[in-house]
Amino acid sequence: MTRRAAWITLVAVLAMMRGSMPAHAQTDDPIPDLVLEEVAIVETVGVFGQPIQELRGRVVNTGERAYTNLSFTVETFDDDDQVNGGGIGTAVNACGAGLLLDFALQPGHAEPFAIPLELDEPGSIERYTITPFGDAIPSMPDPVLPDAVQPVITDREIASVEWINDRALRFGVGCRTDLFNTWEWYTYNVRAVQPFARPHPYESLVTPELAAALRLDDPSHSMLTFAPTGDRLIYQNAINTLITAGFNGGAQRTLYSRLSNRSLQQIYWLPEERFIAYYFGGYGEPVFYFTASAESSAVSPFLDRNPPSISLPGVSWDARRVLFSGELDSGALGYSLYVVTNGFIEPLFEATPPGNNYPAPLLLTNPADNLVSRVYLPLDVDGEARLFCFDRAADRLIDLAPLPLRLAEDERAQWWISPDEARIALAATGTEGGLWVIDLAALPACGLSDAASTPEA
Repeated sequence: MTRRAAWITLVAVLAMMRGSMPAHAQTDDPIPDLVLEEVAIVETVGVFGQPIQELRGRVVNTGERAYTNLSFTVETFDDDDQVNGGGIGTAVNACGAGLLLDFALQPGHAEPFAIPLELDEPGSIERYTITPFGDAIPSMPDPVLPDAVQPVITDREIASVEWINDRALRFGVGCRTDLFNTWEWYTYNVRAVQPFARPHPYESLVTPELAAALRLDDPSHSMLTFAPTGDRLIYQNAINTLITAGFNGGAQRTLYSRLSNRSLQQIYWLPEERFIAYYFGGYGEPVFYFTASAESSAVSPFLDRNPPSISLPGVSWDARRVLFSGELDSGALGYSLYVVTNGFIEPLFEATPPGNNYPAPLLLTNPADNLVSRVYLPLDVDGEARLFCFDRAADRLIDLAPLPLRLAEDERAQWWISPDEARIALAATGTEGGLWVIDLAALPACGLSDAASTPEA
């Protein structure tokens, strides 16, 4: 079978698949509402390691209805303006995985797409035409959010966020498993209307010389990350040994080995080059962790000596206190405060923790005694994500507001609190991902009285 015949067969197969879908104003005509932007031909590698070309871009729904069963066909033309190939593609996520056909692109939203190209014979592509198809369905209303939750700043998939100061932050758009220097970085001020593109300040430090100094065979596997403040970086080598180094790759120090059977999911930075490292396999698996400093000094014990958590554990800014979820002494599920430096554990409250794809709790301390006074955390209530606060002095769990999170099991959300602890930047991946800022001052007060006094925490 020639490549051209294979492409025609693929088109026929997709047509059969579309015919088996429920009819929602189904049409085989191009859809003016679906506008394509940022389209480019990209050299990449196929599933069997072979070099291939893909057309990649973003599809924007400019209409008033949603569209499902999205597909894209392309014809390519040579120098003589003769058809020399084509392809068929779908909407994809930020990591390039195809979305299910029942995904619905809502009005005003956009998603990436990818079309692998099949050419009759090797040659140049002078031009191409892309035709999007889809089925119109009624649109879903945007979630109703309180004034404290700023409307979505961007609906693109957010891989990471860093606060620059009390009112400005930067965020990276892209696949969260890719190296940070491959993401599109933007800066946003909470008083502004739109973010603007600006490279990450450490992007230029990722060089072949650094890769050679760190002996990185697979940079993406390395999870290379630079401390937002300081002069140290963290990465893992081919056998998952976690190592810290200076920004130029020098002064390397091994932090932990014996991690070859563990999957590092995230390095979550804290002030003064401290961090918590999260390890787990997939959705529903327990989360293992440890806290340390990029100066290569451990704060907590090794990860298998810390109590595992059902959800992502939260951590205080000094990396000494961790809030983890699991079964309490009463047999109910809930959250406990764990002091990593002496092993002290105090059960705090009962609650059903969400999955490990939800953000970790945020632990805030009382400046007077540096004890944990309140905790902000997300909980799932009857299928709705909501923001709660635990007031430790009052021993009370307070329901504050709904959260704009609708996560599939393979999608992730995380948040970061501003240095003045006045705002939370909430980010999510997935088809309903994006970035929001939560103004804590606009929510009911929580934990503003003196913290409960315990000598350990």
